[in-house]
Amino acid sequence: MDLKFTFGGASPDQHDHGGAPSGVSPLPLSAKPVSLGPTSTVLDVVLRRGGGELVAEALSGDGVSYGRAAVADAVASDSAAFAKALRSALSRVIAELDSPLSDSVTALVLDLGADTDAAREALGIDAAAPVVDAALQRRCGIAMGTPVRLGA
Repeated sequence: MDLKFTFGGASPDQHDHGGAPSGVSPLPLSAKPVSLGPTSTVLDVVLRRGGGELVAEALSGDGVSYGRAAVADAVASDSAAFAKALRSALSRVIAELDSPLSDSVTALVLDLGADTDAAREALGIDAAAPVVDAALQRRCGIAMGTPVRLGA
């Protein structure tokens, strides 16, 4: 970016804000477009376990973390507590993203090993058409229709 400042020739009595005083050249700002590559259009929310916690993390296609939320883990056999912990982790990471990133989530990835199917059921995700439905959208903030993938 090139910035040029010229103050010579400006008269001190020009205080109107309608234009630049004489002798002041405009700032030539030249921004070069940056190519972010094809993977940066991906923003997945990955739900996994780590260190005794359920962790929801918003990851771009090139591995950049845009948000992370962890809650106390719950066993899948206690379906009510498990569902509550899953929704809590998801809603916290979406709240951390804030708009417009929260509106840009491209997929929800459930990566909970043996409990992945239990998580899908606890969140009310249809196995035949795994997408975020209206109920899950209200509870966690991920847009309705967002695809759900099982595993990483």
